[in-house]
Amino acid sequence: MSETDPGSRPIATQQGPVTIAAVTIALLVFPIAFNLGAYRQVLYPDVFRIVVASFVLCGAMFVVPPYDGKQLWFTRIVLASPTAWLVIAVVVAGSTAEATERPIFVGWLLAVIVVSVPITLKMLIDMFSPELSSAHSLRLTVGVVIVVVVVATSGFLIGAHNDRVMTCEDFVIAGSSAPENCSP
Repeated sequence: MSETDPGSRPIATQQGPVTIAAVTIALLVFPIAFNLGAYRQVLYPDVFRIVVASFVLCGAMFVVPPYDGKQLWFTRIVLASPTAWLVIAVVVAGSTAEATERPIFVGWLLAVIVVSVPITLKMLIDMFSPELSSAHSLRLTVGVVIVVVVVATSGFLIGAHNDRVMTCEDFVIAGSSAPENCSP
């Protein structure tokens, strides 16, 4: 007999979609957390990862809206905000590098990351594993959230203590700059 959540299909049949959602989210979150730990900043590939994921999801919400009413418009605005930040930073400041030297743009970028990344992750969960969005899947949702928090925390700690895991040469071979605390 398989274990089930009340009102939903057996957990064994939810395992595939839940695993896909968790892996997809982990692959989005880990590099951001690692780079934040290693370099103490969010790097441009991480910004573009956020921009692309939220842009595609925002576009998908116009084609196949998963929500109705106010929640739909709020989610669309939040998902459009990383792209808006990128465009406005380039138009107003001349480049994203110059924009990150201006406190208003840094504050806006932090707000975009803090608000849009969780909404983007929620949309990925809703799309890959709608079971997690149902009222009866608290256990599955908590499980995915725990996985994401553990992956993000691990990524940050591995990045911050990269000298114990990698060498400076590993970063250089991968085409990255060596962080200050890397091991020679």
